[in-house]
Amino acid sequence: MNKNLAYMLMGSCFAIIAVHPSQSVQRSSGAAIQTAPASPTERFETYTKVGGRIPQFTVTTLDGKRISSTEVKGKVLVLNLWATWCAPCKVEMPRLEREIWKNSNPNDFVMVAIAREETTEQITAFRKAYGFTFPMAADPDRSIFKLFASAGIPRTYVIGRDGTVLYQSLGYQEAEFSKLKSVIEAELKKSQK
Repeated sequence: MNKNLAYMLMGSCFAIIAVHPSQSVQRSSGAAIQTAPASPTERFETYTKVGGRIPQFTVTTLDGKRISSTEVKGKVLVLNLWATWCAPCKVEMPRLEREIWKNSNPNDFVMVAIAREETTEQITAFRKAYGFTFPMAADPDRSIFKLFASAGIPRTYVIGRDGTVLYQSLGYQEAEFSKLKSVIEAELKKSQK
């Protein structure tokens, strides 16, 4: 076998292992060593679950309004956790603006996008550059984000009128966004008790 071809094959094997790592690899001695997760989302812990209660938080939006998870009960809440540098966030946010925020009724709906590890100044510039009008807030120290997850954005939640998590997602996919809209529409159709 040609020496260069042998090196190429060995390099390909190492590339495959690096691109597709497993949870653990068995050594010939029988001891397992830990490697990176098989997919990026496996290392992201989520601390909430559908059917559970929303963590309590209070945030002040760029417009100076205070939004508290305990004070929005009786309304449907859409919470988006994001960052200005996040590419999937930049794809999802125009849809949040156009398809959810612009069609909402403030009497029974609240929406806020909380930017993790971002300052008010960064968010204000981002909001202006993209023309978003929905409420945004800063979470520079991740104090709110860490109530929901260890890592991974965007994260979008629909919270029912009673404070129950009805929907949650990690990342952005068109099919998931359709589910998000369906959950919001179904909850808004329910009569307020």
